[in-house]
Amino acid sequence: MPTLQKILVPFDYSAPAEAALILAGDLARTYRARLLVVHFVEIEVHTLGDYPIIKGDPITEETERLRKHVQRVLEDAGENPAPEVEVAWGSPFLRIVETAIEHKTDLIIMGTHGRSGIKHILLGSVAERTVRLAPCPVLIVRGPVGLPGEALVEAAQSAVGGGGTRHGEVGGMMTRSPVTIGPNDSLEAARDRMAAAKIRHLPVVDAGRLVGILSDIDLPAYRSQFAHTRVHVAMTPDPITVAPDATVDSAARLMLDRRVRALPVVEGEQLIGMLSATDILEDYVRVSRARS
Repeated sequence: MPTLQKILVPFDYSAPAEAALILAGDLARTYRARLLVVHFVEIEVHTLGDYPIIKGDPITEETERLRKHVQRVLEDAGENPAPEVEVAWGSPFLRIVETAIEHKTDLIIMGTHGRSGIKHILLGSVAERTVRLAPCPVLIVRGPVGLPGEALVEAAQSAVGGGGTRHGEVGGMMTRSPVTIGPNDSLEAARDRMAAAKIRHLPVVDAGRLVGILSDIDLPAYRSQFAHTRVHVAMTPDPITVAPDATVDSAARLMLDRRVRALPVVEGEQLIGMLSATDILEDYVRVSRARS
């Protein structure tokens, strides 16, 4: 599987850009990757005779504004990967490509306004040009803030289209023999198991049968009682599941519609694997790199 060490997010304060930032923050947390957010500005220059005069310090001022806004968006989404921020001026798509090369970026995640018709013909698309010239995979996010999952569906479709999965089925991408926990085990044991396996979702299995799922977001409410609280108290019972012969893009759509980030894969009542949003995005990155 590819390792993401640096993720670049071009940012213009729009709703699609915020959705891209939320998704990037989630990936940065999962991979412990560095997150770089870049905003491009036009500097207003006045002249006095033959001498240019720039009012104030626009780069410094805009950098502070960007830092505060990015921190607010990430904190509202429950993620805080301590991003780097940078403000630059110039043609956005060229500067995005230059920045990606300079920082050896592994993935670019960016929003798009989805212009069509005459505006697209006259203005072109920054996202489209970036995809053509970028030195790394580019994941495009459409839609309002709070719905970055649309990008997950597009990534799944892109990976399937590129032969990234076996027949585009969940069984070809899922993690087999996943780490599990019992309903009567302690939350302390569950927390330790998640940390050791570097996972965020733990299927709860009783006598070989899937009975629930425990996520890292379920744990904070019991922080002071981990050793004395059983898993069945905090887990989500009867979780949403997917079959191994389901298509990957339909599974991604299910994650988006039900607002979950992982799906147990079952045959009958038997757990045979786990499919996470990270699995889908990893495959997208791998296929995109193979194409380039």
